[in-house]
Formats: sequence, C-alpha cells, structure tokens
Amino acid sequence: MVTPSWQRKAAGYLQLARISNSPTVVSNVLAGAALAGATTWDATLGWLAAAMVAFYTAGMYLNDLCDYEVDRKERPNRPLPSGVISKQAAWTITLALFGIGTLILASIDVRALFSGLVLIGLIVLYDAWHKTNPLSPLIMASTRALVYVTAFVSFQPLMTWDLTISVGLMIAYIIGLTYIAKRETQNRFTQHWPAVLLYLPLVYGCLTLSFGWDWVPLLGFGGWIAFSLRFIYRGAIGAGIVRLIAGIALLDAMLLWIYNAPMHAGFALLAFALTLFLQRYVRGT
Repeated sequence: MVTPSWQRKAAGYLQLARISNSPTVVSNVLAGAALAGATTWDATLGWLAAAMVAFYTAGMYLNDLCDYEVDRKERPNRPLPSGVISKQAAWTITLALFGIGTLILASIDVRALFSGLVLIGLIVLYDAWHKTNPLSPLIMASTRALVYVTAFVSFQPLMTWDLTISVGLMIAYIIGLTYIAKRETQNRFTQHWPAVLLYLPLVYGCLTLSFGWDWVPLLGFGGWIAFSLRFIYRGAIGAGIVRLIAGIALLDAMLLWIYNAPMHAGFALLAFALTLFLQRYVRGT
C-alpha cells in the first residue's frame, strides 16, 4: 500500500473538516452575541468562535466516522475509506476538538458550558442517526440554533423575544437546506415547501424594516436564495446546496442588520465571501 503524500493527507484533513463551511459558524456566533447586546469584538467573542468551530469540525469528522461503512460502498474516494486518513487519527481529532471546545466554554461561563454540552449531544445524535431518521433535518437545525443560544447566554442570562425569533428563523432555514441536501444524489428535486422555509427570514425582515435602504441586505439575501434554488430545480442539486450553506452567513448578516449591529453584519458578509472562496478548494458537503 502506497503511503499518501503529506499534501494529500493535509487535503484529506481539510476535506473531513469541511473547513470551507467554518466561517458560517463564526457568523452564527456573531449573531447570537449581538442579540445579547455584545456588538463589539472582544476576547470572549473570539474564544466563543473558536469553541463553536471546534465543535463543528469535530461533528464533521464524527459524521464521516459514523458513515464509514456507507462511504466504503458509495463514496470510496472519501479520506477515510480511501485510507488517506486513518480512523484512529479521525477519532483522536474528534475527541480532542470536543474536549478543547468544552474547556473553552467552561472558562467563559457555566451557562455557556451547559448549552455547549447540549450542543455536543445533538451533534452526536445527528451523526449517529441521520441516514434513516426522518427528524434529522430538525436535529441538524437545532445544532445551529444552539450556536446562537450558546453565544447569547455567554453574555446575557435571560432569553429574549428577538433571540427566540432568530432561532426559529435559523431552524426553518436549516431544515429546508438539510432536506434538500439529503437528496443531493437525485437527478431532480421538485418539492417546493423547503424553498418556503428558506424564504421565511426574508418575510420576517420585510415585515420588520421600513421600505427603503434598509431593505438592501434583505434583497441581497432573497436574491442569493433565488440564485441557489435555480441550480437545485435545474438538476444541479449539489451546486445549489453549497451556495445555500454560504447563505447561512447572509442570513446572519441580515439579522444583524435588523437588530442594529452593522459592524457584526459586515463581518458576517466577510464570512459569506470567505465561505464561497474556500468552497472552490474544499467541498462543502
């Protein structure tokens, strides 16, 4: 057996991590923190972002570990079944990242730690039982919602109506996205209710902001969803999915704009652009 080159191994580690999607986790943290009133960058926000990216990356590694037998038959070129990355190395990284993220949250606040532990539980549940679980889109959506909540409770103990609405909108978006993603291998996608869920944040924004220049971020978000769905309904489902994943950061930017956090909204836009850039080199699914 030929030993993979270090370049191929490095690419394999990045592929397992779906590193191209990580900026959208950072934008989730910014949105959750801003909803709690933390609208400037500080050390706590940086550590929170590091912890959430660690959890996300661990979840991606665990996903491939749980899907190992399926990937051996259906996607043998993935880093684990192809032998580029060993299962032992993947398990070590998974456990280390979960541990590092937990320690970071423990150093921030007990509320953040508790929320983070619930998040780990949801990640493990999704990875272990998503192939045949009809509720897997809801579980996946709940993991993103818990990123909001974890960031929020790190700065404020009492839940707010704005947080509840934002969590609901994120859940709706991710359910629609995940349902479509589970059908990536199909030749055609004809159902329209997931598209309705993707557009719910736009409806909320239009009802919240007065018509005018404040609608520019809303129109940008709506236009991107339409552009992404164009791929999906024309048969290029995978191409549409990765664009919808990048759209998570646009959703964060829109919410940050609605809740008067323009600086964080700008960072979320940068996360959107960075996700698109990285997806050119590392596949997002």
